[in-house]
Amino acid sequence: MLCYWKQRQRGAVLLVSLVFLLLMSLAALAGVGSAASQERMVANLQQRNLSFQAAEAGIRWVEQQIRISALPLPTRRCELASCASAIVPAEIKVGSMAGWQPLHISEGSKLRSGDVQLWYRLERIGKSTIPVRVAVSSPSMLYRLSVLSLSGTSRTVLEATYAHTRL
Repeated sequence: MLCYWKQRQRGAVLLVSLVFLLLMSLAALAGVGSAASQERMVANLQQRNLSFQAAEAGIRWVEQQIRISALPLPTRRCELASCASAIVPAEIKVGSMAGWQPLHISEGSKLRSGDVQLWYRLERIGKSTIPVRVAVSSPSMLYRLSVLSLSGTSRTVLEATYAHTRL
């Protein structure tokens, strides 16, 4: 009688161990899938942050170049037709970037573009008699600075208003 009972149990142990193995494999597969998904999310977030930081550094670099008179400022005011070309095209191509200039960084700059493409655009908005942080008697010319940053599939466009005052 004892011998008959042992023979029946051999198949059940194999079946239970196979079920446990299957459950462990499914849990491991779910963990690997979750880890891969999180890794893609982190890479996208890092690419977006890099694009934003490069655009912000580009804005600061353009402001600095204006202060030291290294960039020519537009002499004509942005009119409706010329401002329409300021829209960033869906597909970025060198010929389709009307009014946009590639941002060339000097060797001494802290900004290193690497895999990031930077473009900038300057537009003359108009005059202001009382710009912020400038004496009331000093009229200023207002400019819109736009910087486009492309990093992989991430695009960032930052704009700033710059008051240029000649004292």
